[in-house]
Parts: sequence; structure tokens; C-alpha cells
Amino acid sequence: MKKMIAALFALFLLAGCGGLFQPMPTPDEDTIATQVAAILTTMPTATEDAGLQPTQPLPTIPPTETPLLPTETTEPTQVQPSPTEPPALPTETPLPTPTATLQPTATIAFTPSPNDPVARLGPASWTDNMDKDNNWPMGSDKFTEISFSDGVMFLTGLTTTDGWRLTWPELTNFYLEMTFQTGNCNTNDRYGMIVRVPESRNPNRGYLAGLTCDGKVSLRRWDATVGAKGEMFNLIPWTAKSAVKAGANQTNRLGLMAIGDRLILYVNGELVGEARDNTFSKGYFGVFVGARDTEKFTIKVDQVRYWENPTP
Repeated sequence: MKKMIAALFALFLLAGCGGLFQPMPTPDEDTIATQVAAILTTMPTATEDAGLQPTQPLPTIPPTETPLLPTETTEPTQVQPSPTEPPALPTETPLPTPTATLQPTATIAFTPSPNDPVARLGPASWTDNMDKDNNWPMGSDKFTEISFSDGVMFLTGLTTTDGWRLTWPELTNFYLEMTFQTGNCNTNDRYGMIVRVPESRNPNRGYLAGLTCDGKVSLRRWDATVGAKGEMFNLIPWTAKSAVKAGANQTNRLGLMAIGDRLILYVNGELVGEARDNTFSKGYFGVFVGARDTEKFTIKVDQVRYWENPTP
């Protein structure tokens, strides 16, 4: 009896072992998808574009809205250090594709003075004759309106606050010149260029070189990250200069040479002021307008060009 029980037990084990070697059933698609998903969730996620740099990076044009500017402050005795508070990031908007570098072609005839940088710097590194809108964000925002017609840019101020539009590329040491034509204007209506803007998609810092309808010139530093309302710092306060052609329907060439911390200001080829400031060492550039005294004050921008690494 014991031998019969042992034989039956052995036969049972053999039958069980045979079951272990039976072929596994083929899993359905849902089962496979679940298993793959489980494997993928355990894998580390790579940081987007980690370690990759384009061979020729092109900067982008910023969103059209510009930050509010506070009332200007008097010039402090010492240059303040760059703030460390990070700015808020705006929502990105579709940007136009920049065009290729153009050869400099003057659209307004003038005879440069002996002190004019244009007379000694040779061909410009980059020129935009404003025949097309490829390099600039179009349309309206809260502060400005921009359009192109008859070979010029029309930039209109929609508020008394200075508003700007940026283009490309990022510059470090340069001489930048813009040719402006005023329309109807009054005393404090202002216009000019903004340079060394550190972030093209968050243009809340930089230097503003400007002119007024009544013939004043200034160089200011704007930093929206200072305090609750930002800070406008006067490197060169608004000052009347004979080199500026004052009044409505006038044409002025405004130039700024930036080399390291040296910021040298020119109007119609004449040196009108110089300041030193190392807050912003490089960045993007653009144009600004402020309709202080004339509703919808509009300027025409006829040419923008720059020379890289100039000699003072």
C-alpha cells in the first residue's frame, strides 16, 4: 500500500513538472502596452537639448509688449550693481524669421563730419534699410504700433510711456546708428534706441539713448527688476544739444558706441556725451518711442546699421 501511494505521488509530480514546460500563452496588445509603459516610466528623462549648441545661433525677436516705465530718478552718486532678482517670464509669441545681412546703402544723403564714426569705420557689419518688415515684430501692443511703407518703418507711441520693439542679433562692442524722421511733435515727445537688452523674450532691462522733439538728448539705464516699480537711472540727463535738429518733420541720425563700459553718444555725427556703466555688457537692440505731448506721436525709422568692435 505504501509503495502504491509513493508511485502515485511520483506520477503526480511528473505531471506537475510537465505543466511547467508548457508554452506560455501569447499576451494580447493591451498587456504588451502596459509592460512597455511600465519599463519606460522607470527610465530617466533626458533634459531637453542638453549639451547641444547650434552652429550659428540666431537670436529671436521679443514679444511686442514692453514694460511700464516709472518716473525718472535723479542720478545717484555711485553706479548701482546689477540686480539679482530674476524677472518674470512673459508668454512667448510667434516671431518673424530674421533676414540675411544686407549691404549698407544710405537712404538719406548727408556729408559726415570729420568726427563722425561713419567716416572712418568703413562698411557696416549689418544694415537694415527698412524696406521690409522681416527683422521686426509687426502690429500693435499696449504701448506701440509698428508698420512698414514706402521704405521706412512707422513706429507710433500709443501712451506717454516709452515703448520699444527689438530686433537681432545680440551685440557686445559696437557702434549702432539709426536714422529717424519726426512727424508732428511737441516738446517732450521722445524717440531713440534701446541697446544691450539681456533677454530678448523679456526685454525689461537695457540702455536707452534718446532725443526729444525740442532738441534734447539723453542716455538712461532701465532695470525693471529693481524695487517694486523698476528704476530709470540717468547716465546723461536730458540736455539740449545744438547737434539735434529740433521740431516737427526733422531728420536726425542717432549713434551710440558701446565698448566695454564706455557709452559714447553721437547725433548727426557729432559727439554729444559719454558715460561709463558696466551694468549690461551685451544684449539685443531696438527702437523706442514715447508720446509724451502728442497723441499717437509717430516717427519714421529710415535705416538701422551697426559696426562690430569699432575703435573710439
